[in-house]
Amino acid sequence: MSADTEQKILEAALKVFSEKGYNGARTRIIAEKSGFTEMTLFRKFETKENLFNRVLSENKHKIMEDVDSLLVLDDEEKDPKSQFRILILNLVDLVDKNFEYVNIIIYEREKIPNSVSKIFVSHLANYLEKILPERELDYTVLSFMILSFLYFITLNKKREETFLDLDQAIEEFISYHSNSLGL
Repeated sequence: MSADTEQKILEAALKVFSEKGYNGARTRIIAEKSGFTEMTLFRKFETKENLFNRVLSENKHKIMEDVDSLLVLDDEEKDPKSQFRILILNLVDLVDKNFEYVNIIIYEREKIPNSVSKIFVSHLANYLEKILPERELDYTVLSFMILSFLYFITLNKKREETFLDLDQAIEEFISYHSNSLGL
């Protein structure tokens, strides 16, 4: 099987697992969306569980590379308020770009060993502690709040729900937390 065939199956599986969850995803639907037969899918991945695990590992690697590149201190920017703002705006893009994977992580967390969400929260907490040093706050809780907010506004966008102005919500989030953190 060519790498292109495998990649198309993985992309289709990511979408179907995100939309339907592990239990609701059918290999027949994944095969159809990828443009291949179910036999081709099973020839490469053998089981739905193997396919699911491969989707998780491939996307974990990609998102963690993005996270690592995102959570690098900018030596040029010293102002904590600006660093916080830049961080939130970059995280909005990251969650939007990787929404299907993030959605799977949230809804299938019992199937995911060594949860990437714990790793992501930990990375973000460490970064926040660097840009907002010596504050009396739980950086892990702040990380979780940020990621929860970003997930739900991105979910709102993906579902095309209009009860919330996304740009305004992001700006208010940044402003509120900047003020509460004394930035």
